[in-house]
Amino acid sequence: MAATNQRIALLQQVEGPKSPEEMLTLLQRVLEESSTVLVAARLEAEERINNIRLREEQDAAYQAALEADRARERQRKEEEVRRAREAAEVERKQKEEEEARVKAAREATEREAALVKLREEKGLSLGPEPEKGPNVTQALVRLPNGERKGRRFYFTATVQSLYDFVDSSSCLEIGNYTLATNFPRVLYGPDKLSLTLKEAGLHPQVSLFVELNS
Repeated sequence: MAATNQRIALLQQVEGPKSPEEMLTLLQRVLEESSTVLVAARLEAEERINNIRLREEQDAAYQAALEADRARERQRKEEEVRRAREAAEVERKQKEEEEARVKAAREATEREAALVKLREEKGLSLGPEPEKGPNVTQALVRLPNGERKGRRFYFTATVQSLYDFVDSSSCLEIGNYTLATNFPRVLYGPDKLSLTLKEAGLHPQVSLFVELNS
């Protein structure tokens, strides 16, 4: 049998020929005499096996816990990367939106400044308003809001001058309306801009209204 010193312990030595009955009797006696030692050895072996199994289970549990910790750490880092990416994306969009707002505001300011300049130029192009006389046309324009604008022009002035007058003295969108008369209804559109007021039949006086283009 195995001994505690990791060697083999001899329990019984049998010499010479023996019958099966004798051999069986000898083996039974050895078992009876060594039962205490055999039981202790068996218990020790079982305890050793149990200890090995326990260590294996503990090692497996430790490895599982270690892997779970590693998985959580990977997940935490992935979450940090995802949040950082989302924050960067939000910051990028906010920056783009702010740049777009600044650009839109700048363009609106530039458009407004250009429109003011254009209205001023149109007003200057009209020249001084002439005094009443046989060669002067009296024009009255009714705006969509009911307001009326009046001015005198030389009859040699063109229909374009009427548009310049309306553009310079109102807040209408330039180019988005047409001047017209009620009775008879006549539209003074792009095809009549170069006509003089006399040629267009608007002399010596005319009452026009603004018709917004759709």
